[in-house]
Amino acid sequence: MDRKTYMKNIYSKYWAYAREREYGFLEYDKNLCNYICKNVSKEENILDVGIGTGFPFGDFFQKEGYNVHGVDIAPTLIEKCRKLNNKINCKVGDAENLEYPDNFFNCTYSFHSTFYFPNLCKVINEMTRVTIPNGLIIFDIQNRNNNECIQNYNRMILDKSGGFRKLFRYAKNILKIILRNGIPDWTNVVHEVPAYPETIYRHLKDLHVKSYSIMAKSNVDSSLKVMNEIGPFKDYPRLVFVVWKKK
Repeated sequence: MDRKTYMKNIYSKYWAYAREREYGFLEYDKNLCNYICKNVSKEENILDVGIGTGFPFGDFFQKEGYNVHGVDIAPTLIEKCRKLNNKINCKVGDAENLEYPDNFFNCTYSFHSTFYFPNLCKVINEMTRVTIPNGLIIFDIQNRNNNECIQNYNRMILDKSGGFRKLFRYAKNILKIILRNGIPDWTNVVHEVPAYPETIYRHLKDLHVKSYSIMAKSNVDSSLKVMNEIGPFKDYPRLVFVVWKKK
């Protein structure tokens, strides 16, 4: 099973309730929303790539008066998004092939989602294509240069590979079935993959993008720290790319 199929048919059943129930509207999420509100006028078109159920970002922006569109690969999540947010124009779709016209959105964003995409560079291409000239493209990544991210990623690989960890995962699945709590995971898919920021730097250069900046999520209070230059930023597990599309 590939990652797209896993996200569409398996993980979405868990995420349909877990995003709101287990994580809530984080302070980091609020800071991302505030950044967009300061830089994008209300009543303009914005696109949420990987919208899920609409919580928290799509829900926040439609209440703030934006014209919110959203796309997600999982029909289960889009169905719930429509029920919860009748003002959001959302649909099932692939982030690597967005079914929207060129130069349509004033802002295109993707939060807590890029590590699920098999081809992040292709998603960046699509997000850039559908955004108007001088429009904002903003997304965050798990930083593969950070020790915490590396350890979590390696732990997932070991958990999927075999031995004691595989036996432990099997036991957890049985327990989930008995308790009817959570979605059993019988696959061997490593679905969260952190990205090297250097890969994105090179890709933005190939796209001839010159106007962009990096913000790092503070490890202390979840605030967004503007970085003065590009780099590996090994101290920060979460980085935010802010791209302004050229004319």
